[in-house]
Amino acid sequence: MKNIRKHIYVLVGLLTLFTSCESWFDVDPRTEIKEKDLFKDENGFFDALVGVYSIMGRQALYGDELTMGTPEAMVQNYYISSTAHPLYYMTKFDYENTRVRPTINAFWTNLYEAVVNVNNLLENLEKANKKIFSENNFELIKGEALALRAYLHFDILRLFGPSFKMDKDRKCIPYVTTVSKKNTPYSSPVEVVSLCIKDLEEAASLLVDDPIVKKDVNEDNIYRMNRTTRLNLYAVQAEMARIYHYAGDKTNALKYALMLIENKELSLITDMQGVKKDRIISSELLFSLFVDNLSNWADEHFDHSSMGYDYLQMTYYLDEFYDKAAGLGNDIRYESQFTIADYNGKLAKYLSKSGDSYYSKYRIPMLRLSEMYYIAAESTTDIDKASDWLNQVRRARALEQKSFADFAAVETYLTAEYRREFYGEGQLFYRYKWLDSNTIAEGYLVQNITDRKEKVYILPLPEQEEEFGGVADQNN
Repeated sequence: MKNIRKHIYVLVGLLTLFTSCESWFDVDPRTEIKEKDLFKDENGFFDALVGVYSIMGRQALYGDELTMGTPEAMVQNYYISSTAHPLYYMTKFDYENTRVRPTINAFWTNLYEAVVNVNNLLENLEKANKKIFSENNFELIKGEALALRAYLHFDILRLFGPSFKMDKDRKCIPYVTTVSKKNTPYSSPVEVVSLCIKDLEEAASLLVDDPIVKKDVNEDNIYRMNRTTRLNLYAVQAEMARIYHYAGDKTNALKYALMLIENKELSLITDMQGVKKDRIISSELLFSLFVDNLSNWADEHFDHSSMGYDYLQMTYYLDEFYDKAAGLGNDIRYESQFTIADYNGKLAKYLSKSGDSYYSKYRIPMLRLSEMYYIAAESTTDIDKASDWLNQVRRARALEQKSFADFAAVETYLTAEYRREFYGEGQLFYRYKWLDSNTIAEGYLVQNITDRKEKVYILPLPEQEEEFGGVADQNN
């Protein structure tokens, strides 16, 4: 790019290296001293890593807006008719609207803020004395940090760059790997994917002894516990499958998806009734974010909005989404993850109810095991294997088996399945974009975007980026 300088200046000055109870938001000379104190021992490095997850869990990002908010409105998962509704203009893809622009700008600035914090952590790791780290914590921290950098950049690409089918060689976003005031050149989707994979491959090699793969180990280090709320080794493998699938590399997508499908430590659920108390199906999560304020934000959207603008969908369309009349069983997701009243349904996935499983609370899904079955089904050349993998997920959702005649049927099915499986998680929009689909949603909800796909699938850069040359540098 010509200039991401304005944002990098701000982000370097506002390095948010959070601990659980302190904000490192100084912009005076004391910042250097505090940073030195922060990175004096391994706990400080772990705190800095937690700080990145804290940024990701903000309401402006995955804690709310980038999961259950904006992308769900884009795929018409909420019935919104009032122009006063906070998501109304998102359903119309009116990204230049004054009520929408700040949300989109916040995606860019917050995601890159997290990236800069990752890079700052990595740079300090390289300067650190490895003797301050116990066990394999140096490798654990570095592996997670590299994986986070890849995860963040890939989502920036999915939001602000063209898909591979649209234009895989167009310069679109910077892949930032240093904390610097110098410009970072923009990269194309092909280049971003290559850089993501490079970071993830190194992360996988560093995380080979991740505590998540150990057996019968009682961890007493809080930072090494609850590994599914960290970008662990399994999540790295899943992200590689996701990225290769997005890039159309079926061979590698299948390879990494199978690593998880064939992992005997991982499995789809068998207790259908348990979903009623564990609506996010936590045992299938490969990576999730712990978000302190999640229940408050979810209550506002799906329980009792103070403004009267709940996020709801008409039951008529939910019945269509979940094939209620298809005669192939009652989908446990529909039965357990929605509250139905007065011909409307509201997502209950993130509500905190009495008797809920501890592991279902305060968590935002980021990578699911089920997605690996979907990726495998679209990456294999064997229709029988594809059918088997899809039906394994169906069994885990209390559904009867379904036949698939060919891969066209698999693709159509999976587009509908992404809506059911990832409702409120923000993944369906990326599928429509990956498909380069001319339409979004179905039934009355259908939006024909044939003549405006560029404007719908590629979010506009923040105005500051455009003003200061936020386009591909022709000299790169």
